[in-house]
Amino acid sequence: MFYVAHNGSKKPRILAYAIKVWQGLARSNLFITSTPFSKPLIAMNKSVIRLAALMVSMLLCQCKSVAAPGDEKRWQNAYSYTQDQAMENQSAISGSWSEKVEEIMISALSLTGVDYKYGGRSPETGFDCSGFVQYVFKHAAQISLPPSARTISEMGDAVKREDLQPGDLVFFNTLRSAFSHVGIYVGNNQFIHAPRAGAKVRIESMDERYWRTRYNGAKRLEVEASQ
Repeated sequence: MFYVAHNGSKKPRILAYAIKVWQGLARSNLFITSTPFSKPLIAMNKSVIRLAALMVSMLLCQCKSVAAPGDEKRWQNAYSYTQDQAMENQSAISGSWSEKVEEIMISALSLTGVDYKYGGRSPETGFDCSGFVQYVFKHAAQISLPPSARTISEMGDAVKREDLQPGDLVFFNTLRSAFSHVGIYVGNNQFIHAPRAGAKVRIESMDERYWRTRYNGAKRLEVEASQ
């Protein structure tokens, strides 16, 4: 649940609704059950999921949101992207890779709310950090990744923090070991990931002290997509 504010405009309500749609679908049995009826239901809702994710991606550029009261302070998110910044970032991404990044963003956002599970590799089981990234890149960009954050960090091209673009992988030291955690950068110093046991896939701010002090670097897998 998110509370959103943006100078009294109606966009916060639209963003909040879009977030509820994708989070609700992500948590529902339409995503995580396997029954004779699940495939038709998933197909029926695919366009809704895609629309909700795209709405959120667009509206994040202009809205500011923070985690609902009661959440730990370090898990709060702050969105303050301007439209010009969003357009600038998008134009900096090459054509074919840009298309894959769009699919990566839609896939990643649609999995918001899925439970964390150590060793998990699917929405049915839940995800750990590398399992989440592995699943998204496999299904959205047809890029196969190894099973651990550290081995994933050995792929692609290194990216400076100031040059980060949506779809880049960001790495952190969370287990007293470099490159022990990975997430997907979504823009405006935000990333989406499977955080820890007892939590769910969610978006967080890299500016929070916990993540800022544990940041190890970033990689872009555009070269992997071209192979």
